[in-house]
Formats: sequence, structure tokens, C-alpha cells
Amino acid sequence: MSPYLSSDVHLAIFGLCMGLVSSVLVSVCAWYYLRRVRIERPPIGTFNGRDIVILFVLLSTIPLFYLLLPRWLLTSFLAVTFLASISIGFGPVLRPTHLWLAIGSLIGLNIWMGNNLLGTAFGWQMFWAENDIIIVLGAVSVANLYVQGGMKMRHVAWFALALAGYDMIFTTIWPVTNALVEEFLGYPLDPSMGMRWGFDNAATGIGDLLVYALLVLTAFKAYGRRAGQIALAVVVAFGAVVPAFVPLLINYVDSRTDTLVPAQAWFGPAAYITYRIMRSHYGRERTMKEFEASSDVVHPHIPILGPPAWDIVDPADSPVSPAPTLAGAAGPSGVRRP
Repeated sequence: MSPYLSSDVHLAIFGLCMGLVSSVLVSVCAWYYLRRVRIERPPIGTFNGRDIVILFVLLSTIPLFYLLLPRWLLTSFLAVTFLASISIGFGPVLRPTHLWLAIGSLIGLNIWMGNNLLGTAFGWQMFWAENDIIIVLGAVSVANLYVQGGMKMRHVAWFALALAGYDMIFTTIWPVTNALVEEFLGYPLDPSMGMRWGFDNAATGIGDLLVYALLVLTAFKAYGRRAGQIALAVVVAFGAVVPAFVPLLINYVDSRTDTLVPAQAWFGPAAYITYRIMRSHYGRERTMKEFEASSDVVHPHIPILGPPAWDIVDPADSPVSPAPTLAGAAGPSGVRRP
């Protein structure tokens, strides 16, 4: 074995660590956001089955579009995409000046780091850490936009099941995913969350992270905290653990010696089964309105204040006699009526 090639067990453990951190971090942050922040959306209706079909077609064809674009145009397209998604999600949280300054700084720094720091392992680690921030913010924003717009758990279940077939075909039969990894690795605004250790890179695509967060959010919105925790456990098991260790049993190594695991092929069926069990056990899913009226949402605390001190006047302490009010009118405390 070449001294520059890590063992399969080492790669599995590294992939497990990265998969756990990325899937749990995005899902938990999206959950925290859903409980506290509301995204302003235009009155265009709620999510339905047709929207899921449109979303699946877009996510299936856009990667092919990526492969045809020149590098400068692809980077520009990704910059606009991340700018739009993060601004929608965090517009209700930050003032406009702070929001655009933060987004511009993150994207600008990412482009600079991607073009200047990737010559060393430490430079890769710095790039991945900064890139991961953008991915988390983008995934949290888009997941909440869909869920607050009416996406239900049944939509996510069918969507994940369709992605399972897509992922299997375009990873093992027609290696489109392999070409995308080769296209993005080593360039700015990589649409995946990853890290480098020595000569090894481990990453999870933003599409996978989005589906994980959607399952957790829709389960929580539909059936409450316990259901959300179960969905998070499914994400950990079939979104992080299984994809990390299945290469020890199945050869997913491509011609460039990259190990590309079709994670949705394992997660999609598990997500669908989870939905069917919850549907059978809990029944109808809550609507967004019912969810917002529940105790699962953190409502802002508005303290009940008493009247200001200057509203309460003792006539005995006043140096000037108060003017009489209109006869029959109820005056404030401390003011006598004629």
C-alpha cells in the first residue's frame, strides 16, 4: 500500500466523524431556528405534491448544468445562490446592513481562500471550516423556507425515496456525482460540508444535509418533540453511520480512488419507513398554524409592566392643586372629580 493512502478503517472513522458533525449540526440548528424565527413569505400557497416533483426535477437537472458551465460562471452562480438563500433565512434576524456585510464577507473570503490557501493541509482545513459556515447557514435557511411554507413529512418521505433511486443510478451506473465531486473539489464555494485530515478529505453534500434537516423539521412540526428526536436518530444512523461504514462491505471506489457513497440510497427508505410508522402511530400531521399555536414554539416573552411612577400622583404631595376634570369623567388615580 502506498504511504499516502489511508486504510479503509481510517477512512471509515474519518467519514463517520465528519458525517455526524455535519448532519447533526445542520439538523439541530434548523430545529432551533424553526422554534424561534418566522420567515416572511409571499402568499403563494402551501407546499403540495406538485411542488415536490418540481423540486426533484430541479435538483436532478441542475448538477448536469453545473458540469457545462465555465469555472468563473459556476462560481458566480453559486455566489448568487448562497447570497439569496442566506439573506432570505437571516433577514428576519439581522439588520440589513449587518446582514449584507456578513454575507458579502463570508462569500468574498471563501473565494479568496479557495484561490490562495489550498496548497497545504492547514490551508485546506481553514477553507473547509469557512466553507462549512456558509453551508450550514444556507441549509438552515432553505430547510426552514420549505417547512414554514407548508412542506409536510409525507412530502419529505416521498422526496427522499425518489432521491434514493436517483443517487444509486447517478453514482454507480452513470457517475455524474463522481464528476461533480471532481469539478468542485479544490475550488471556491464547494456545495458540501467537509474537512481535511492529512491527505484525506471527507465531505457531505448540501443536498443530503438539506434532506436530513427536512426530515427532522417536518417530524417535529407534525408530531412534536419526541418525533423530532426519533427523526434525528434516523439521520444519525442512516445519514452518518451507515454511509461511513458501508464502504467496508461494498466497493464504492471510483477510478480516481475516491470513495463516493450514495447516502440517499440508504437514508431514503429509512426516512419513508419512519414516516409510515409515525403516521400510523400519531395520525394526522399538524399544520403550520397548529404548530405555531403549540408549546413547541418559543414565543417571545412580553413582560406585563405596571403604570409608570409619574402616572400616580398623591394630591397631598403636589405643590399645585390639580385642575378639575369634566364632570362624570373617570380620572386617573390621585385626581379628584368635582
